Amino acid sequence: MIKIKKRKNSLFSDKWVWKMALKDARNNLGRLFLFISSVIIGIAALVSINSFNINLQGSIDNQAKDLLGADFAVNGNKAFEEEMIQAFDSVKAEKASEADLASMVMFMTSTPGTRLVRIVAIEGDFPFYGELETLPENAPELMRNEPYAMMDKNIMGQYDVSADDSVKIGKMTFKIAGEVSKIPGGGGIQSTFTPSVYISMKYLDSTGLVQYGSRVDYKRYFKTASQEETDKFVDMLKPIARKYGHSVETVERRKENLGEGFQNLYKFFNLLAFVALILGCIGVASSVHIYVREKRNTVAVLRCIGASGWQAFNIFFVQTLVIGLVGSAIGVLLGVIIQYGLPVLLQEFIPLDLDLSIAWGAIFEGLLLGLVISILFSVLPLISVRFVPPLSVLRTGFEPLRKFSKSRILVIVLILLFPLLFAAYQSSSLTIGALFFLGLVVAFAALAGVALLLMRTVRKFFPSGWSFIWRQSLANLFRPNNQTIVLVVVIGLGAFLIATLNIIQNSLLNQVEFVGNENQSNTILFDIQPNQREGVVKLTIDNELPVQQLVPIITCRLSSINGQTIRDIQQDTTDAVPNWALTREYRVTYRDSIHTSEILETGKLQHISNDSIYVTISKGMHENLELNIGDEIVFDVQGISITTYLGGIRDVDWPVDPPNFIFVFPNGVLEHAPQIYVLTTRIDAQSKANTYQRELVALFPNVSLIDLSLVLTTINEFFDKVSFVIQFMALFSVLTGLVVLAGAVINSKYIRLKENVMLRTIGAVSKQIVGMTILEYGYLGFFAGLTGISLSLISGWLLSTFFFEVIFLPDYLGLLYLWLTIMGLTIFVGWLNTRGVIHRSPLEVLRKEV
Repeated sequence: MIKIKKRKNSLFSDKWVWKMALKDARNNLGRLFLFISSVIIGIAALVSINSFNINLQGSIDNQAKDLLGADFAVNGNKAFEEEMIQAFDSVKAEKASEADLASMVMFMTSTPGTRLVRIVAIEGDFPFYGELETLPENAPELMRNEPYAMMDKNIMGQYDVSADDSVKIGKMTFKIAGEVSKIPGGGGIQSTFTPSVYISMKYLDSTGLVQYGSRVDYKRYFKTASQEETDKFVDMLKPIARKYGHSVETVERRKENLGEGFQNLYKFFNLLAFVALILGCIGVASSVHIYVREKRNTVAVLRCIGASGWQAFNIFFVQTLVIGLVGSAIGVLLGVIIQYGLPVLLQEFIPLDLDLSIAWGAIFEGLLLGLVISILFSVLPLISVRFVPPLSVLRTGFEPLRKFSKSRILVIVLILLFPLLFAAYQSSSLTIGALFFLGLVVAFAALAGVALLLMRTVRKFFPSGWSFIWRQSLANLFRPNNQTIVLVVVIGLGAFLIATLNIIQNSLLNQVEFVGNENQSNTILFDIQPNQREGVVKLTIDNELPVQQLVPIITCRLSSINGQTIRDIQQDTTDAVPNWALTREYRVTYRDSIHTSEILETGKLQHISNDSIYVTISKGMHENLELNIGDEIVFDVQGISITTYLGGIRDVDWPVDPPNFIFVFPNGVLEHAPQIYVLTTRIDAQSKANTYQRELVALFPNVSLIDLSLVLTTINEFFDKVSFVIQFMALFSVLTGLVVLAGAVINSKYIRLKENVMLRTIGAVSKQIVGMTILEYGYLGFFAGLTGISLSLISGWLLSTFFFEVIFLPDYLGLLYLWLTIMGLTIFVGWLNTRGVIHRSPLEVLRKEV
């Protein structure tokens, strides 16, 4: 017999409450397992992701200098001017130089091949920091002193190049010095997309690759004696570099660039953590809600023998508190283990060595958040325990008079604030947090609205002439003790969040494939000199290939805008025009038509009117330069000033059918200016592509070729690997969602159990009960899944377009499979629930043992 010696409201001083909580938990471990699973998976995802982000940022901070290879560097997309060179000479520091450009090379092996690579010409003892790993170790020394070339490791393996072979670069042939596996600013994953060949700077001119129009990037590296010297020299060089459109890169700037490069990865991982935790909150709330409803009679009995409302509340609160702590600890441990496994998956894609350590901040966050969600999202359903009257033992339908209290209102407010504050904290933006919170509120309201509409529609148009099974399954949707709202909201939210992740994942991973499929051309030839134009066209036609585009390109710079010189605009500190937009080198073309990748959004197409030249500009760039229709723009075209006016703004889809341009002139203006040409074609057969590339390199060694199909294949192979990583991380959210879905349905059987046993008492057979259950859960899974996935299309579009800034690319077939899976899981778990009914004797109801 249970004895209550003294009624106390204090949780920690009432030993009887703890004893009762322990006894009750022993008999309900199966139901509480769903509760702890939601906490474990959600916290594990949060801790692993946050720990990884912390360690990645720490590695970036520690290795930025090694990745730059110097204390600072000056970058330019043209040869440095005399004033810049004099400034370099005045810097008292170790120096090194680099020039790189894209070019075709021919591998002189047993099976000759051609490939577009990045030619890197080095002068000096670069790198000053970081590691240069080569095989053999003396390869850099050979490369600096003799006509030897080093290559990235992966390209040597791809073309079966060995130390006995050679490579033809332009007009010169170089022996192979060895392979490069690691170098600051190169190697690693970059070599997958733009493999590099390294030569000495003194041989660059002899290759004949540097001609008019050749796109060559120049760098000058510096190693100083101290940070004070670095700051002094950077401050001295910045104004001069800015004057000529160059940039100064420091270690701090490299850190920022690396951080920006991982922005979408950070965003996606943070979204995963948010979704996993919110699903965990839903799982906690739904499992405790059903658990408390099933315990109503137990609480009424305790009230009859003298327990207070607070004591009854404390019994179940102790259970959730302890289970929350245990689940949080297990989740934190699992998250730390996963964190140490992530570098194995991600090291190939990250250009630095990850220095892993225990991220105590992430661990503390995990423990705290696990405890918060365990308490916060279980307290609301637990509060109703306080108001269960003893009379419920005799009258099961008796409801307490007091349904609201100050504590209930406070908990509701905190529950509403939690996702808002957590999203704001995780994204470091109150605005983003508010938008995420608004999305959840809209989804919740829409799902609740669908559930209410379903109940009202079924009640109003109830098919009284249907068979017993169909009528009873439909009646279960709206009669007392129905689960429609709870299950539609819980299942729908799970579907909504999981489907949103699916859409974002698909959109992030399929950008390149989408763009590649849109292009009519798959091969681009550039750096074609005017005297080579007819020969390249003839070679293309002789190989029975179409000439899709033959586009002239002229390099120029801005001289003045609306009568104000570029230097004056730079000195005007109130002007918001970015320096790079003012000083950069522009590559323009001329034509009197619109390209397939463009739409004329505002104004008129480029033209000549009354001896005035009207050009068009790409959308977005007119905002950077603060230009409006009719504004005057003076261009410096190889020393000649050309005055133009802005005639129109084009909306350019940049990845589609390149080349595309910021400025386009009309015909009749630039025909006699120094220019190069770009030719595009389409090659479908690989054998024809190989023949064409070999002949091109032999006849026109300075002309470079981009095989978009090869690029697309390479990038898709890379994204296949990235996809595995993303899917692995998304698995935590999916698992949490499945736990939530299954938990909601499994817990619902404790409501249906008594009713279905009573149906057996009045003569219903097992087949009828199974049929009613399958139909009822089928309705719920159908409408909840459909609503959740429909909402995910809206949220996926918003996130893709405005948060990740990528093309919205949902996998509709995958979403259909997800919908069917949710329906199937709901029905399957509902069917499993009936097994407990079928194997119970109807006499249990009469004996009050259900």
